[in-house]
Amino acid sequence: MKKYAEKKRHSEEEFFRTVAANAWKISGCDGISIFHCLNSGGILKGMYKFSGGFFYEISENLFFEQDDEFSKSVFSMKPFKAREGLASYYYYPVEIKGDFDLSSFGRENMIFFRFEKFGGEKLNFSKIAQAAGALEGAMENFYIVDFEILKTYYYRNINSSAKLGEIFASSIKTEDSYKTIIAGLQKHFGFDRIRFYVVKEQEKKLVGAYSVDISGKVKPIDYDKIALEPGAHKFADITLGKNENDSSAAFGDKVFYLPLRIENRPAGLLIFDNLLSQIPISQDEKEMLKSFAAQIAMAVDNINLFNKIEELSLYDELTKLPLRRYFNSRFQEEFYRAERFSQQLSILWIDIDYFKEINDTYGHQIGDMALREAGRIINSSLRKIDFPCRYGGDEIIIMLPQAGHTEAYNLAKRLSAEIKNIKIPVPFSSNKEISLSASMGIASYPQDASKQEELLGKADEALYWVKSHGRDGIKAYCEIAKNDNAQS
Repeated sequence: MKKYAEKKRHSEEEFFRTVAANAWKISGCDGISIFHCLNSGGILKGMYKFSGGFFYEISENLFFEQDDEFSKSVFSMKPFKAREGLASYYYYPVEIKGDFDLSSFGRENMIFFRFEKFGGEKLNFSKIAQAAGALEGAMENFYIVDFEILKTYYYRNINSSAKLGEIFASSIKTEDSYKTIIAGLQKHFGFDRIRFYVVKEQEKKLVGAYSVDISGKVKPIDYDKIALEPGAHKFADITLGKNENDSSAAFGDKVFYLPLRIENRPAGLLIFDNLLSQIPISQDEKEMLKSFAAQIAMAVDNINLFNKIEELSLYDELTKLPLRRYFNSRFQEEFYRAERFSQQLSILWIDIDYFKEINDTYGHQIGDMALREAGRIINSSLRKIDFPCRYGGDEIIIMLPQAGHTEAYNLAKRLSAEIKNIKIPVPFSSNKEISLSASMGIASYPQDASKQEELLGKADEALYWVKSHGRDGIKAYCEIAKNDNAQS
């Protein structure tokens, strides 16, 4: 702020020079002196004087602590006359409106303009009244001085704020949202290193997201996981607001910790350091970072919310299986991969037997329990590359990359057995529980179909065959085709 203070002082001098010169010209006085009223010290402290076309600083101080007419007049803050030998004075008070902060002159907001006439000549009060009117009008615009200087001085910060604001706002739209935020901060401030930790509420942990160094290289630090409990770690305490006051005491002004909070709820932690260069992090930088804390925290919260919404839009809340639109996207990718690299790809289509009857007889709550248990079994039985989805109602499709009829059939047998082991409690039923079974159809690329829709259609045909032949079974489309060819 040193440059700002210097520029502010210079501009205020220019302002007073213009005002005093105008008043001097109108009043016809020999001189105009300007005093700052320091009520706390009982002083009219001399600031500037304009006389004979010259403007300069003065060191004249007038004390008004005594119980005399001069002091009473100053305390009353009203215009008053005074004489000293052959000099005639007229003191005219003007209240400063705006941010008047000349540290060298004090902080009170009252200025006295002294109209001066020497050699025994009298003051022309008619002209002084005109000059005083001009003073009042001019001093009403004093706040513009501060405004213009602040606008100029903070122009870079305003632009920076806008750019950083854009980064925080756009981060929700990017795949690497946290990386976007930390890279943007590093580009603007140029610290030796920035580390970014985010709060995982469900895990009750503070988890590392990314670290960026002076070169701008961003690295993941997701291996760094800290229990979010008081006393567990210094970072946890700072994030929870337990020791923010001495958070950088160990490294002095070379490290700055910025906890992120949303509605008094911890959202994350940013750590800025200049440990390599040993350049102190200035108070201005700290204050600016603090001013962005709420924006960054909101961006983090929005990212988490966006991810949660995206997850909800892609996964079925009941079965925890991906939804149909997500499956369609993945199916297109995997089918393209199978075509390009001449790999097998199978579809296993599952239908819970008599699901409509379960809903109609026992109610949708029992039906939901059946689907939930089936989803649990399927999610726990697949390879990492397999991709299941709730295709609609009680129908579940599983995509099996790099798997042919045999692998798909073996998985179907395991799933069929585990689904039969599911017992759904029904307290109001005479049997107290119900069991489940499933019908399953299989189709494989490239043996059964050469196109995506065709592959799904063949798996559906295989499922229909099982359902039309008593349910609770598994059938691969190639077996149906084989039997049809044999009969013909």
